[in-house]
Amino acid sequence: MQPESPRYPWIVRLSESKVNYWATYVTDSALSTYFLAYDGMRLGVSGASMLGLFATGVFAWTFTEYVFHRWMYHMGLSLTVEGHQRHHDDPTAYIAMPFIVTPLLFLPIHWVFAGWLHLAGFSSVLGGFFAGFLAYSFMHHSMHHYKMPIAWLRHMQSQHRIHHALPESNYGVTTRFWDRVFGTEFVKESRTAKAD
Repeated sequence: MQPESPRYPWIVRLSESKVNYWATYVTDSALSTYFLAYDGMRLGVSGASMLGLFATGVFAWTFTEYVFHRWMYHMGLSLTVEGHQRHHDDPTAYIAMPFIVTPLLFLPIHWVFAGWLHLAGFSSVLGGFFAGFLAYSFMHHSMHHYKMPIAWLRHMQSQHRIHHALPESNYGVTTRFWDRVFGTEFVKESRTAKAD
């Protein structure tokens, strides 16, 4: 029996190309830089305010990462579930959402809130959000392609490997915080608990 062909073959071809994979890093870096420059240069947001708003955006990213990984990539639309399953089947494959998706989604939102409504600080939050996305992308890539050099990163790498073995746990890649909040963190049973 032949494997079922994907419903959207052109999206699959694009999302599995190395050019697209690396283009997402360029696109997301450019978006983060643009959003920060917009607040600082166009709307005159102070550096201290930008820093706090940037941190808010990074924190917002960690929640988005958890939500998307758990409910979109594991239980969501067939397209997202199929794409993520391809990653679980081959963790070292160069698979990424088409690079054009994020600008198509976020530039109109940015235009409404920062450009049209002149909401100062909104761009800094988006800049932090995309910086979090980039941190996630680099960490996730490194977890599947390299031996991590720092103990904390090695721990996160081992936690992510547990997710690949037990997909109902450890959805967070950059932090375990949301796994703890939602009760999805894998906790190894202690030896004394096993003996009872």
